[in-house]
Amino acid sequence: MDDENEIWDEFKWEEFMKEQDKKVDRYMELFYRYQDNPDRDEIIAREMGWTWLLKDELDDEFSSALDDHEDEVEEGEYWKKSAGINQDDTFDLHAYRNLPVYQKAKEFALKAFRFVERLPEVVREDSTVVDFVSSAMIASAKIVGGTCMGEDIEELGANIAYCKRGLNAANVVISALYEMQQKSILKETSYSDLIRDAVEVRNAIAIHILDLREKFRRGV
Repeated sequence: MDDENEIWDEFKWEEFMKEQDKKVDRYMELFYRYQDNPDRDEIIAREMGWTWLLKDELDDEFSSALDDHEDEVEEGEYWKKSAGINQDDTFDLHAYRNLPVYQKAKEFALKAFRFVERLPEVVREDSTVVDFVSSAMIASAKIVGGTCMGEDIEELGANIAYCKRGLNAANVVISALYEMQQKSILKETSYSDLIRDAVEVRNAIAIHILDLREKFRRGV
């Protein structure tokens, strides 16, 4: 963090994460552009402004950026390391498994995936369907990332910021379901079933965020 005595709230963490996202996105863009170039590492280091790096010595944090986008636990660890937060050795990285909000979001993500898998291939390629199923998975994944950040006072802001990303994904799910109904991709019975569960997930995440905010307010 900028000041070791400063406690970041959710908004400070969101600002920090957005800046880190930009760096990761830029790295990914350069990686794909120059992946077959024998001087790839030197080119990327120069483009990223990593002038202190020698050939074949890309920064480990950014070398793993692609994996960070796929694995929320890894991403949580990346943010904490970038912000100068040390991980407590006693912290349970799998604590999210016991969270009712995660269980509900994960269950819905699986239900969404199975529903989409039964659709004709041409329908599965519709952008609205893609948004629906991918956002359902993102919603549960962000709960994982937030929980892995921790619930100590210096980590709660990051936890909340992560969960807000999950809440945004849940809202995308609801919007996508409405569009799928308008496109006649969903029958009324399927729509009613899925929208009910999607709203429950969205509300559960919102309540979880309120609980985390109260802990932050109290100073844990």
